[in-house]
Amino acid sequence: MNNNKATGSNIPMSFPELMLACHKHKGGHSVTWIKLEDGRILRTGDGFRYSEDGGITWSKPFVPKDKNGDLRTGTASLVQLARRGIGMVTVIKNGTGPEFRRSEDNGLTWSGPVRIADEGIKVKALHDVLSRTSSGRIIFPCYVSIGQGNFHRKDAPFPGGYVQGNFVSTDAHFYDPHFGAAIVYYSDDEGETWQRNRDGEMFIILPETTTFEPVYEPSLTEVSPGKLLMMMRTRLGRYFQSWSYDNGETWTRPCPTQLAGCHVPCQIRTLPETGDLLCVFTQHSEEEVKSGFIRQRLSSAISRNGGGVWEHFQNVESILEETHVEPGPIHFTKPEQCYSMGETSAPENDPRYCKPLPENYGRWSYPSVLVLEDRVLISHSQNSWRKDAGIAGEEEKSYNALLKVLPISWFYGGGDPLRRNPTLEKLTKLAPQP
Repeated sequence: MNNNKATGSNIPMSFPELMLACHKHKGGHSVTWIKLEDGRILRTGDGFRYSEDGGITWSKPFVPKDKNGDLRTGTASLVQLARRGIGMVTVIKNGTGPEFRRSEDNGLTWSGPVRIADEGIKVKALHDVLSRTSSGRIIFPCYVSIGQGNFHRKDAPFPGGYVQGNFVSTDAHFYDPHFGAAIVYYSDDEGETWQRNRDGEMFIILPETTTFEPVYEPSLTEVSPGKLLMMMRTRLGRYFQSWSYDNGETWTRPCPTQLAGCHVPCQIRTLPETGDLLCVFTQHSEEEVKSGFIRQRLSSAISRNGGGVWEHFQNVESILEETHVEPGPIHFTKPEQCYSMGETSAPENDPRYCKPLPENYGRWSYPSVLVLEDRVLISHSQNSWRKDAGIAGEEEKSYNALLKVLPISWFYGGGDPLRRNPTLEKLTKLAPQP
């Protein structure tokens, strides 16, 4: 990847000269990973692989086994157990729901499944969201989805645009007929039994219009002992958040964050050395979404006061220059360019936003984030435009994800992560506490 600091550019990423390694791989948006007790990293996605040098190089893939033979993982999340071994939650499409397994040989073989959700509840989850709090409790954020049909409402138009005169879809659940709500399962006995949060499903209530809005694919982290922060995907131009002050048993009503985004998930982590929060998310303005930019800026941001203020915005991968987008109004926005795929009338479009998409158009989203002592590994999906093959041509289908190894300092613009902001600390002490 070229060094773009000579021109001061944040395209395709900020501070590329600080990056330790970058890999193309086949994990898509299904990667999860964990640091093992022997120091190696175990990664899933395009098979199971090990790294012995902090993500710089990776072993050949192997297929894990359980008592029934080869193990299908689907959407997976890994966690370190309090006792010896690691745990994994898998969610198989059209399966029986999320299941928990444990391994005591670093992922080579796994126990039989333990069902997590109650019978009759269709539970889904984002990848790489399983965690263990300081109390030893295992926390699994997930969501329920209800509604008829597929991800796209029947007879609805499809958002799209033109790259060099060729039509490219920019669709991303803009006409999804479903409703979603977040829930949390937790286990205090190393995954043998599971309980659900006591205060019901979490979704958005907009008091001005008394309407309900869905949330999807939550990710959470422990900010301090027993205090958890959960971030959720919405279609309102913002990421929303919810807090738990009792180690995941009850949660506050979802409310907006300061992070602008579109309808795609984020991942949130706590950096152990500083206690700062790291969020990797898709960042867009309302104007950009209307113009067809929906997954063209994967960003990171740091909060040094527990989620109150976010700063140090960087571009992990982007075709857009700016690293920070001010959040806009809280309402549903979709691309203006829409096209009927059937014999129905063409939708009305706003000509101000109906422009050709750039030649370097691509999509980057669904991050997986692993925090180590001195570095952070980020894997994310990628679909790039090729003139001769369109989005995800044959070459790109072989490698539908990027894996970047970045030093901790990269997320602070190359600065010292331990350097504090005295003004921010002073204001945080004056702020009202919950």
